[in-house]
Amino acid sequence: MRGLRECLSNQYIEKDNNLAKRKVKVVKTRQINTYAEMWRVSYWAMRQAEKEVKGSFFQIMASLIFTAFTLEAYLNHIGRHIFEKLKVEKDNSIRPFQTAKKLFDFRNDVAHGKTILLKNEEQISIASEDISNYMHKFLETDWEEYSTLDNAKRAREDVEKIITIFHNSAGITDDILFFGGMESGSATLVQ
Repeated sequence: MRGLRECLSNQYIEKDNNLAKRKVKVVKTRQINTYAEMWRVSYWAMRQAEKEVKGSFFQIMASLIFTAFTLEAYLNHIGRHIFEKLKVEKDNSIRPFQTAKKLFDFRNDVAHGKTILLKNEEQISIASEDISNYMHKFLETDWEEYSTLDNAKRAREDVEKIITIFHNSAGITDDILFFGGMESGSATLVQ
């Protein structure tokens, strides 16, 4: 508690042994807007992927997961009862809501991951140049195929749009979107 000791001055405390033995009641509060923290993680993971796209699968996957967590945490933030009253018309066949569906499918596949066996059988001409490419390409799950930089960027764009739509529809004016939160503290000398 360095800050409090500095406020009371070390010299003053050392001169008065009774003061050094007294207690201080410390009250701290912190509101954290989890969706905003998830949003930041999503952004930084995507930024790392953009720096070097080759070999950035895990950064892209992390960005997508944290973008999904952002939307989920925001919906938790505004509450289910408010969500039902928002009267937001959503069409899951077009962006941005189409992206949310794909993003949550991706999130669910990863969050509830299961071991699966992938199998593909094709007939490819021996003379085809594609056979070499085909042989060196891994079979991929849906979530692996979805893990592209373009999908990560699209997911961030569309989740931002969705959150803005819900935020505006809810008439929330005391929240700053994507603001991480605040912390305050106080100390009172106990008599």
